[in-house]
Amino acid sequence: MTAETIRDLLEPLVGSSGSIFLIVARTGPIGFATAENKKLTGVEIRPDGLIRLVRESGWAVIDPSDVMAVVWNGEAESTPGQFL
Repeated sequence: MTAETIRDLLEPLVGSSGSIFLIVARTGPIGFATAENKKLTGVEIRPDGLIRLVRESGWAVIDPSDVMAVVWNGEAESTPGQFL
């Protein structure tokens, strides 16, 4: 998946509560909650092509080349389910 695609999928979720999961090749689902005090506040593509996700409580940097799917659930405490 491209960095631009991931950014375009996640930008509408800025400020929303719920949970976001990224399905990563050779790793599986990686998720984080976007609760009241941990809302996603920004999604940016860094000059090196990595994606930086910014939350009120911290940030994460992700390599988009390993991301196979992006999942959002509006319920803050949930699991991504089973992916085959």
